[in-house]
Amino acid sequence: MTPRLFVCTTCDRYAAMAQSPTRGEAMLAAVRRAAEARGVLHLVGSVACVMSCPRPNGAAVREGRGGGVFRFARLREADAPALVEFLVRRAADAAASVPEGLADRVASYILPRD
Repeated sequence: MTPRLFVCTTCDRYAAMAQSPTRGEAMLAAVRRAAEARGVLHLVGSVACVMSCPRPNGAAVREGRGGGVFRFARLREADAPALVEFLVRRAADAAASVPEGLADRVASYILPRD
């Protein structure tokens, strides 16, 4: 199944000083630029929350309906190309691993449903 990348747009909702755009919206813009450059913009979406609030700037790569979910936290805009590259690699090969530069940003992996 084709994976999709979802970026949280409400991060950082608990910041002392609200930002506009939010850090999540800025991250989404960076991810969209990277995805457009790779021709996979259609695989990128946004959500109100990926539940990384204690460690904001989250995103998730979901591997189709019922598939596994990689949840990332503490992302920076500079991580957008690596995140999109991971999406592209997972689309081509379900065994593709998380890039080294993102390994410390994996918050969780939810196993696929049987």
